[in-house]
Amino acid sequence: MPGRFFTHILFCLILLGFLSFNAQAQLGNRPNTQGNSNLDQRDPFAEKDPSDTTKKKKESDWDEEPAIISYKYLNAEVTHYYDSSLLFFHRNEYRQPAWYTTLGNLGSPARETIFTLNNTPGLRLGYDTWNVYRYIIDSIHFINTTRPYTSFSFMLGPKQMQWVDMMHTQNITPKWNFAFRVANNTSEGYYKMQKSNGLNAYLSSNYKSENDRLETKFAFIYNNFKNDENGGILGDSLLDNPNFSNRASVPVFIEPGSRVSVSPVSNRQSELRFFLQNNYAWGKKDSLYNEDSTNVQYRFTPRFSIKHVLEIQSTKHKYQDALPTSAYYAFYDNITFVGNDTVRSFQTHTSIDNKFSLNTFLGKDSQLVHVAAGAGIRNDWFNTDYFGAERLKDNNFNPYLFGQLRKDALKDNQWSYLADLTFIIAGQAIGNMKLDGRLSKSFPKLGQFTLGATQTIVSPSYQQDIFKSSIFEINNSFGNTTNTQLYANLWIKALKINLDLRNQLIGNYIYLDESLKFQQYSTVFSVLQFTGRKLFTFGAFSLDNEVVWQQKAGNAPINLPAFMLRHQLAYKAPMFKDRLDAYLGVEVRYHTPYKADGYSFVYNQYYYQDNVTLDNVPALSAFFNFKVKRLRAFVIGDQLQQMLFPKNIINAPGYPAANAHIRFGFNWIMMN
Repeated sequence: MPGRFFTHILFCLILLGFLSFNAQAQLGNRPNTQGNSNLDQRDPFAEKDPSDTTKKKKESDWDEEPAIISYKYLNAEVTHYYDSSLLFFHRNEYRQPAWYTTLGNLGSPARETIFTLNNTPGLRLGYDTWNVYRYIIDSIHFINTTRPYTSFSFMLGPKQMQWVDMMHTQNITPKWNFAFRVANNTSEGYYKMQKSNGLNAYLSSNYKSENDRLETKFAFIYNNFKNDENGGILGDSLLDNPNFSNRASVPVFIEPGSRVSVSPVSNRQSELRFFLQNNYAWGKKDSLYNEDSTNVQYRFTPRFSIKHVLEIQSTKHKYQDALPTSAYYAFYDNITFVGNDTVRSFQTHTSIDNKFSLNTFLGKDSQLVHVAAGAGIRNDWFNTDYFGAERLKDNNFNPYLFGQLRKDALKDNQWSYLADLTFIIAGQAIGNMKLDGRLSKSFPKLGQFTLGATQTIVSPSYQQDIFKSSIFEINNSFGNTTNTQLYANLWIKALKINLDLRNQLIGNYIYLDESLKFQQYSTVFSVLQFTGRKLFTFGAFSLDNEVVWQQKAGNAPINLPAFMLRHQLAYKAPMFKDRLDAYLGVEVRYHTPYKADGYSFVYNQYYYQDNVTLDNVPALSAFFNFKVKRLRAFVIGDQLQQMLFPKNIINAPGYPAANAHIRFGFNWIMMN
């Protein structure tokens, strides 16, 4: 399957490369640095092009324009530009962000080691261990470009580890763009029965009418993940045994037999999402001429608009155990399995969300203030299939109100502020709400500061309330979880330092305990978090430093590493008379000892445990990043600390990280 998929990707790449040299696109407003979507300029440490050419032109003028590509996120007017940073190129989507940890294999269920909660009001299925890999509507790029643009990324590692990502975009007209992106990852893993694979794709379109009154945004998103489960290794001490230097021979809890290469236990999740937003505006349109009247700019200032948003999504989760044993299900009474018994659970969530809003705009140009008020209706359908004669159905009707006051900082030295409220007024999720406030200002030479507060009330997930399988069922009745956040962020541009302080106050926290039963902790507790990042440069050397500090108050059922550190030392190496840009460096990652969450394959969730402490040595990697024109590439040696300390780092109890290995990857940009 991976080989066939890779062949299809190469075919599409060749076809799109041909198109990119024979087609023409017409919209954009700032030179691109020939990067891809791996790092964008929301990261203040990314390289930026300080030029700004935001003037509009007549359609005939675009023929002579250089390649220009920019994008925006949904419901935001701040323009972003793709980045070509080489210093951090090896830190890519080929693996999870630094503060995520997996089961030791690319694409396996992951958890965030910086404490976070779901803050989206409303009902949901609740399987979150693949969230880091998903495309969501808030991560989609709505692009404008003057030329057809194709980005192709590839990564290859040991144990059939492979990651492919391709994105193509071009403008159909000066104000109508389409883009699609597809990514596939697969890996067998170093241990038995831990194969993982994922397929993600989206199609987006960004349209604006000639008179700027009608704006349409469309997106179609697909996510699909599968993970073979091995239950973890039998003991960490086996990693020190020379008889198991080949990690594929380490005994695991789920072993169907020596001749079987596919685990009888698996979790699978798929998601389809359709999004359509239409906005029609009334306002004032001006024609601005230059001094000699040889060039005209058309400017439309909206004053009032009507917006409609339709979002349809379907999420399916399937768990199957074709070789069950009583020990795995001891948390649910005494179950005896005989013959060809199979444990299955198939849960689905489908929702249709319709919302309308009235919008008004105050001010003009870069000082525009957006005020919105509206109402929506969301229908949620939950199904649990017993794989028998019964099927549980749960239908919910949840109307809600929402409003927003927003001003984006479109230029330096401007204030940016946001006040946003969503409140569900009826249905099963009645009382769910999210109130978000944020104030920020950027300074041309100094940097930016941000102050914010968020209050959320969120219902339990469907999985936490109801979990039914072909063998057993669990029912709970939990209250809503509350979360109050206060945060501040300071970015000092001249010092290349970013500081973030955040405090969360949580009530009615729901968690999975060590006995694999969902519990609710009624006592209110707080979590204080500080993150900092500082980049030093001295000549051809650079030293990037990141630190995370977390502290909970009281005896809440969460365990967090007190400190997490990441340090990178790099040297910019001149090669071939500076015709080849290159960085050589090392990176160290470390966390203080803590009792990390365990993983339950039955629920496809991480659970709170208070017995096993992870005390890992620092993880070491070395990299070589280089760039030739529009090709960027890296070679990285990861988990190199094993040359000194043979035992693998433990990501979760029973789940070691990979062996020391080498990965190679590249990104290639093609444009007309």
